[in-house]
Amino acid sequence: MAAKKLSDQKLKEIEELAQGWGKLLAREAYPGGPGLNVSLVEMEEIAAAACRGMVRGSVEKMTSDQAQQFGEAAPCPTCGRMCELRKTPRPLLVRGGEATLDELVGDCPTCRRAFFPSAAGTESRRPWL
Repeated sequence: MAAKKLSDQKLKEIEELAQGWGKLLAREAYPGGPGLNVSLVEMEEIAAAACRGMVRGSVEKMTSDQAQQFGEAAPCPTCGRMCELRKTPRPLLVRGGEATLDELVGDCPTCRRAFFPSAAGTESRRPWL
Protein backbone atom coordinates (compact mmCIF):
# COMPACT_ATOMS: atom_id res chain seq x y z
CA MET A 1 0.00 0.00 0.00
CA ALA A 2 1.45 3.34 -1.00
CA ALA A 3 1.69 6.04 1.64
CA LYS A 4 -0.91 8.74 1.15
CA LYS A 5 0.40 12.18 2.04
CA LEU A 6 -2.00 14.94 2.97
CA SER A 7 -2.24 17.79 0.49
CA ASP A 8 -0.85 21.21 1.35
CA GLN A 9 -4.43 22.52 1.37
CA LYS A 10 -5.54 19.90 3.91
CA LEU A 11 -2.54 20.64 6.14
CA LYS A 12 -3.41 24.37 5.98
CA GLU A 13 -7.01 23.58 6.99
CA ILE A 14 -5.77 21.52 9.95
CA GLU A 15 -3.44 24.33 11.03
CA GLU A 16 -6.30 26.86 10.87
CA LEU A 17 -8.51 24.53 12.92
CA ALA A 18 -5.76 24.19 15.55
CA GLN A 19 -5.39 27.98 15.60
CA GLY A 20 -9.05 28.22 16.55
CA TRP A 21 -8.53 25.63 19.30
CA GLY A 22 -5.63 27.75 20.55
CA LYS A 23 -8.01 30.64 21.04
CA LEU A 24 -10.36 28.39 23.02
CA LEU A 25 -7.44 27.21 25.16
CA ALA A 26 -6.47 30.82 25.85
CA ARG A 27 -9.98 31.48 27.13
CA GLU A 28 -9.76 28.33 29.27
CA ALA A 29 -6.42 29.41 30.78
CA TYR A 30 -7.55 32.99 31.40
CA PRO A 31 -11.39 33.21 31.35
CA GLY A 32 -11.31 36.98 31.92
CA GLY A 33 -8.30 37.47 29.66
CA PRO A 34 -4.69 37.49 30.78
CA GLY A 35 -3.84 40.22 33.24
CA LEU A 36 -1.14 42.75 32.58
CA ASN A 37 1.14 40.75 34.87
CA VAL A 38 1.13 37.72 32.49
CA SER A 39 4.26 37.65 30.35
CA LEU A 40 4.59 36.47 26.77
CA VAL A 41 6.81 33.64 28.07
CA GLU A 42 3.98 32.42 30.32
CA MET A 43 1.53 32.61 27.42
CA GLU A 44 3.93 30.64 25.24
CA GLU A 45 4.31 27.96 27.96
CA ILE A 46 0.55 27.41 27.90
CA ALA A 47 0.53 27.17 24.10
CA ALA A 48 3.50 24.75 24.13
CA ALA A 49 1.79 22.50 26.70
CA ALA A 50 -1.33 22.46 24.52
CA CYS A 51 0.77 21.55 21.45
CA ARG A 52 2.47 18.67 23.28
CA GLY A 53 -0.90 17.31 24.36
CA MET A 54 -2.31 17.66 20.86
CA VAL A 55 0.65 15.82 19.30
CA ARG A 56 0.39 12.95 21.80
CA GLY A 57 -3.38 12.67 21.44
CA SER A 58 -3.29 12.83 17.65
CA VAL A 59 -0.52 10.24 17.30
CA GLU A 60 -2.19 7.86 19.76
CA LYS A 61 -5.55 8.15 17.96
CA MET A 62 -4.15 7.77 14.45
CA THR A 63 -1.96 4.78 15.31
CA SER A 64 -4.85 3.14 17.18
CA ASP A 65 -7.11 3.59 14.14
CA GLN A 66 -4.36 2.20 11.93
CA ALA A 67 -3.90 -0.88 14.16
CA GLN A 68 -7.63 -1.67 13.94
CA GLN A 69 -7.20 -2.27 10.21
CA PHE A 70 -5.23 -5.44 10.98
CA GLY A 71 -8.21 -7.15 12.59
CA GLU A 72 -7.99 -9.74 15.37
CA ALA A 73 -5.61 -12.22 13.71
CA ALA A 74 -2.68 -12.23 11.29
CA PRO A 75 -0.64 -14.93 9.56
CA CYS A 76 2.65 -15.94 11.13
CA PRO A 77 5.45 -14.72 8.83
CA THR A 78 7.26 -18.07 9.23
CA CYS A 79 4.58 -20.77 8.92
CA GLY A 80 1.52 -18.81 7.75
CA ARG A 81 -0.74 -20.02 10.58
CA MET A 82 -3.37 -17.45 11.59
CA CYS A 83 -2.53 -16.20 15.05
CA GLU A 84 -4.55 -14.10 17.44
CA LEU A 85 -3.26 -10.57 17.92
CA ARG A 86 -3.03 -8.84 21.28
CA LYS A 87 -2.38 -5.21 22.08
CA THR A 88 0.65 -4.34 24.16
CA PRO A 89 1.16 -0.79 25.42
CA ARG A 90 4.41 0.63 24.07
CA PRO A 91 5.80 4.02 25.05
CA LEU A 92 7.14 5.98 22.11
CA LEU A 93 8.90 9.33 22.08
CA VAL A 94 7.17 11.77 19.72
CA ARG A 95 7.51 15.53 19.23
CA GLY A 96 4.92 16.08 21.96
CA GLY A 97 6.70 13.95 24.55
CA GLU A 98 5.89 10.33 25.28
CA ALA A 99 2.86 8.75 23.61
CA THR A 100 1.56 5.29 24.40
CA LEU A 101 0.84 3.10 21.41
CA ASP A 102 -1.15 -0.11 21.49
CA GLU A 103 1.27 -2.24 19.49
CA LEU A 104 -0.14 -5.41 17.96
CA VAL A 105 1.76 -8.60 18.77
CA GLY A 106 1.09 -12.09 17.43
CA ASP A 107 2.29 -15.23 19.21
CA CYS A 108 2.56 -18.31 17.02
CA PRO A 109 2.11 -21.54 19.02
CA THR A 110 3.47 -23.60 16.10
CA CYS A 111 6.73 -21.69 15.57
CA ARG A 112 6.91 -20.46 19.17
CA ARG A 113 7.73 -16.95 18.03
CA ALA A 114 6.32 -13.51 18.51
CA PHE A 115 5.80 -11.20 15.56
CA PHE A 116 4.60 -7.70 14.86
CA PRO A 117 2.22 -7.51 11.89
CA SER A 118 2.78 -3.76 11.50
CA ALA A 119 6.41 -4.46 10.59
CA ALA A 120 5.67 -7.14 7.98
CA GLY A 121 7.16 -6.26 4.61
CA THR A 122 9.07 -3.25 5.93
CA GLU A 123 11.99 -4.03 3.65
CA SER A 124 10.25 -2.11 0.89
CA ARG A 125 8.39 0.48 2.98
CA ARG A 126 8.27 2.09 6.40
CA PRO A 127 6.36 0.24 9.15
CA TRP A 128 2.84 1.49 9.84
CA LEU A 129 3.27 1.79 13.59
